[in-house]
Amino acid sequence: MKYVVILHANLNYAYLPERRYEFVIRNSYELILDTMRECCPNDKFVFEASGYTIEQIALKTPGVLEKLKAAIACGQCEFMGSPYAHPMLPNFPEEDGKWAIHFSNQAYRKYLGIQPRSFWNPECGWRSYVKNQVADNGYRNLLAEFEQYSRSLDAAGKPLRPEIHEVEKIDNSRFYNFEFKYDLPGTEKAIHFPFKNLEGMESDRLRVFLRTDRIAVFGVRYFMSHPGHTLENYIELIKKYSQQNPGEPEGALLIYADDAEYIGTNAWYNLKYCNNPDDIFAKMSDAREKLVQLVEAVRSLGDLVTFDHACNDLPALEDKLNFDDNMAWHGGQASNWANTPMAKLLRPWQDQVREKLRSMEKSLPSAVAEKIWFHLTNSYNSDGQWPPTTKASPHIIHPFNYKYNFDNLLAAETLLGGVDRSQIDASPVSAMNAIFTMQQALVLEKAETIVETGTEEQKEKARLARELIQRSRGMIQAFNGARILYPSEYEVHANMLIEARQLVGGVIVAGDK
Repeated sequence: MKYVVILHANLNYAYLPERRYEFVIRNSYELILDTMRECCPNDKFVFEASGYTIEQIALKTPGVLEKLKAAIACGQCEFMGSPYAHPMLPNFPEEDGKWAIHFSNQAYRKYLGIQPRSFWNPECGWRSYVKNQVADNGYRNLLAEFEQYSRSLDAAGKPLRPEIHEVEKIDNSRFYNFEFKYDLPGTEKAIHFPFKNLEGMESDRLRVFLRTDRIAVFGVRYFMSHPGHTLENYIELIKKYSQQNPGEPEGALLIYADDAEYIGTNAWYNLKYCNNPDDIFAKMSDAREKLVQLVEAVRSLGDLVTFDHACNDLPALEDKLNFDDNMAWHGGQASNWANTPMAKLLRPWQDQVREKLRSMEKSLPSAVAEKIWFHLTNSYNSDGQWPPTTKASPHIIHPFNYKYNFDNLLAAETLLGGVDRSQIDASPVSAMNAIFTMQQALVLEKAETIVETGTEEQKEKARLARELIQRSRGMIQAFNGARILYPSEYEVHANMLIEARQLVGGVIVAGDK
C-alpha cells in the first residue's frame, strides 16, 4: 500500500489575526518543510495553500517561500492548489468560483512559477458545477470525501452505496458529525483507488481521490495528544484500512488530509473539540517529534507518494462517482456556511455588488473589472463568517476575519461607484444579537453567581463584566435601520464580550444540542 499526506495551509483561518501570521508560518509551515527535508528527505508529501496564503508567506517570510519552492523543485513536495481566499464554492454562482480559482492560479505562477495539477476544494463543499470550476481552471486531480460519496445518490436518485446510505444518511446537519454507524471494511476500494467517471463530466477529465474522516480526524487528534490517540493506535487504524483483496493491484491511502496548522500549533483544536476559544494557535513543542515518528512508522508499511501519483499512477475505478448538492465534509452541509448570522448579513450586499458588476462589466476597463471580481470573491472567505452560533457552540465570529470580508466587499463596491444600500435587505442588529446573545447570557449568569458567592476581588470583576455586557446590549439597538455593519463597530462589542468572559474566569460555551 502507498500512503499520502496532505497538509492544508490556510492563513484565512477563523480566529487567526494577521498579527499571528508569522508565528503560524514559522511554527507550522516552516517546521514541516524543515522536518521533512532534514529528517525524512526521501518521503514525499503534499502541501496545499490558497493563493492568499502563498502571497502572505511571500510577503512576511520570503525565506520560507524559498524552502517551499526548493521542496517542490526537488520532487519531494507536490504543491496542491485551492481558491484564492478559501470561499465555499457551492454557496456562490459558478462564475464567481472560477474567478476565485483563477486568482489563486495567478499567485502560484507569480510566487511558485507553477500551475498545480491537484485541487483542494474548501470543506469539500459540493454543487454539480464545482467539477467544472476545477477542471476549467487547468486542474487534473480533485480531493473529495468518502463519506459524501457513500451517502449520495446517483443521477437516477438511487444510493451509490445503499448499505452505507441506509445507516449513515444525514438529513439536516447544522454542524459537524463524526459518527460512523457502518463498519467499513479495510478492503474498501473507494479509499484505495481514484475515480475517473464523475457524474456529468466527460470520463477521465478529472481524477478524484477520496479522504475519509474515519482516518483523518484521528490524525488531527494524534498531533493534539488527544486521550487514546497514540501513534500505536494511529498505525493500527492505518493498517486496518490498508487491507487489499487477493490479486488486487497495489492501492494508496490518504492518512492525513487536514489543516497543516495542527502540526506545530494547536490551531483551533480547543475551540472545535473542547469549546474553549481562549487557548488556540499555541505552539506545540512536540510537533517535530510526532511528525517524524509518524512518517517513520508509515514508511515501514509502504512508500509515501504524492496525490498526483495516487490519482494517475494507480488503476482508476470504473464506478460512477457523484455527490449530492449542498454536501460538505465532516457530515456537514455547504449551506451551514451560508446560514451563519454574518453570512446572512453580507450576502444581500454581495448580491447587490455582483448584480451591478455584471450589468456594467462590458463597459469597464478589463483590469478594473478583474479587480472588482478579485475583491468581491475575496469577501466570500468562509472563515470570515464562521463558526456558526449554536446552543452547542455559541462562539462569536472573530473580528479580524469579518473585517477581511467587509474590507474586500467595500473595495469592490467602491470600484463600482457604489450601490443603493437602501435596497440591501440585512440587519446588523439581528446579526449581532444572534452572534452575541447566547454567550453574553452565559457570562451574565456566571457574573451573578460570583456577585453572590465570590471574594471581594472576584465580585468587583463580576460587576464590571455585568456592566460591559449590559451596556453593549443597550448600544446594539442603536444600529436599528442600518444595512451594513462596520468592522470597528462589531469589534468593539466583540471585545467587550471577550473582556467580560475573561473577567469572570471564562465560561463553558456548550449546551444542549
